[in-house]
Amino acid sequence: MKNIRNRWTLLLLAGLAACSSSKTMNYESKWNAPFTYVDEVKPDQQDQKSRLRYGIINDDQYVYLTLKTKDPVTVQKILGSGLKVSFSPEGQKKEAYSLLFPVIMKEDRKALKRIETDLPNSLGLNLLLDSYNKEAMWKDKQGQHSINLVAGEGSIKSHISMDRNGELTEQIAIPFNLMALNTKEASVLGVNIKIDGQSSQSGFSPRIGIGLGGGIGMGGGMGVGLGTGSGSRYGNDDRSVDIRLQVRLARADFR
Repeated sequence: MKNIRNRWTLLLLAGLAACSSSKTMNYESKWNAPFTYVDEVKPDQQDQKSRLRYGIINDDQYVYLTLKTKDPVTVQKILGSGLKVSFSPEGQKKEAYSLLFPVIMKEDRKALKRIETDLPNSLGLNLLLDSYNKEAMWKDKQGQHSINLVAGEGSIKSHISMDRNGELTEQIAIPFNLMALNTKEASVLGVNIKIDGQSSQSGFSPRIGIGLGGGIGMGGGMGVGLGTGSGSRYGNDDRSVDIRLQVRLARADFR
């Protein structure tokens, strides 16, 4: 009887491990033609769990990612916790590099409780997104550090926006030289996109923050609140984001 119980326990643990893991998908990057920039990346795949659409292109200097979603729960999770995009260049340590964006502080979360997502063009939301576009967290072999997106430190580009239809767009461009990746020698790049969930504990504060008590930006007293309808605010529901890609990089001679 004890052996039977142990066997069932092992089977249960194996099943839970299988459910918690995300399958790695193959993805073919497209070549970034001359004078085409990150704004031109068209998401061509969708993660069915989170309803997050994604697209990737590259040239010999940058990899460009565009992420889009209209799913209210996924929008809530991104705005409330931030996305962590990890990179695993061929031949290097797994997830040796990562970008956390946007950087979410406790003050941001308090402000989020007062933003109406059915008013995507509201002043409160626009100010919040403007705050998010000031700073990101970059992790490399020297550790994690804050980068100024406005000044363009290290040439990393990140931008988040929402259109009048409530679709959230996040655009990212990472130079290959910051990942010690030579596209002439390496043809594969691992990419993992997931909700960070702990970004508010990072200890870093955006240069333009969200005011306590409902004030946003430079002392605006606008009342805002995030109403997405269902699900735990940071719980593990069916909108969890964990996309794992094995990206085959495009080359100029094979575009």
